[in-house]
Amino acid sequence: MVRHSLIAERDDNPGGSKGVSFAGDAWLGYVPHRMSDTISVQQRLPPGAAAVLINKNHTYRDIFMTIDVTEKRWVDGIDGNCCIGDIVKDRLQSTSQQIEQIDMARVFFERLWWHDQVVFDASRLTNTNNGQGPNERLKRNQNSIANGSISKPDHS
Repeated sequence: MVRHSLIAERDDNPGGSKGVSFAGDAWLGYVPHRMSDTISVQQRLPPGAAAVLINKNHTYRDIFMTIDVTEKRWVDGIDGNCCIGDIVKDRLQSTSQQIEQIDMARVFFERLWWHDQVVFDASRLTNTNNGQGPNERLKRNQNSIANGSISKPDHS
């Protein structure tokens, strides 16, 4: 056997198998982990690209993923600890376009997954923050950013 992949899931999951899904809001709580053999190329890029992601373990070497500046900011935020919701929230470009950016992030992180650039830890979908999952925290924080009660982090 030349190649092997594994998806591990606990058999005592109270809700049964859910799998990775980008329908609904649960994906905001996934913690992305970069594949160890993925490289980010930043030279000789096509117009509009900030980087090209290549998983060196792909059987077919012509599989790559071109990303723009916003998407690169999200990829750079992947640290194996933060959930997608926090990565996106901390890198919001404009509070007036936050819903649009959340939709862009959903499509992007699903694309990362399909291109074998990341795996997700979905075991931590709730935390001790008053029993709220990260998606509820993100929505609360988005409302706070929009009404000005908290400020957007400065990532300059």
